[in-house]
Amino acid sequence: MEKYEVKLSPAAHRDFLGVAEHLDTLPPEEALPVYDHILTESEVLQNAPATCPYARDSQLRLRGYRVLVINEYIFFFVICGYIVNIRRILYAKKRYERFV
Repeated sequence: MEKYEVKLSPAAHRDFLGVAEHLDTLPPEEALPVYDHILTESEVLQNAPATCPYARDSQLRLRGYRVLVINEYIFFFVICGYIVNIRRILYAKKRYERFV
């Protein structure tokens, strides 16, 4: 099975840095399991991104957006051939429509 290449948009890169900054404020015994969980769960993006559901929002769905929820974060991405383009990584409790 061919692996997908995962790319971060500039906005997703900033989002990821924000997640890392937040986790760095936590004690290591709390932050490390979250880091590990994010890394483990995000492997689906390399191996089988099409198993992730399309976004519930109809406008995002029409644009081909899929979602992967890991802990309190939603990864918004599109698949183009064998490339997964992560467009945003947002905190799940935010109203995300205006950010994507």
